[in-house]
Amino acid sequence: MTTENTKTPMSVLDGNSCLVWLDRSYKDLLQWKRTLESYLFEPTTLRQFEIKQQLSDKLDALVRRYKELSKLALNEKTLLGKQVEMIKSYLVETRQLEGRVQEYMGMLQTSV
Repeated sequence: MTTENTKTPMSVLDGNSCLVWLDRSYKDLLQWKRTLESYLFEPTTLRQFEIKQQLSDKLDALVRRYKELSKLALNEKTLLGKQVEMIKSYLVETRQLEGRVQEYMGMLQTSV
């Protein structure tokens, strides 16, 4: 007796599962944005101001991409190839940005 695994290939994904991933990352983005705007993490040097501005710009760009990708996931039951890659790329970029935000917060805490 053999059993067949009917796994969905990674180049084809359900729109609803992608929407869940996107929503989670969006909530993270909003939290990081609130943190960056907090008075506790105000920059004190020119370099810190520059880094904060870069992070804010990247956050804004990712929020715009979230809106585009979430519309795509809402409108499509099944996402294929390039659509899946766009969502994966977005999720990777949000994780990388998380690391940069944490570095920035660590930089400010060590300079106090």
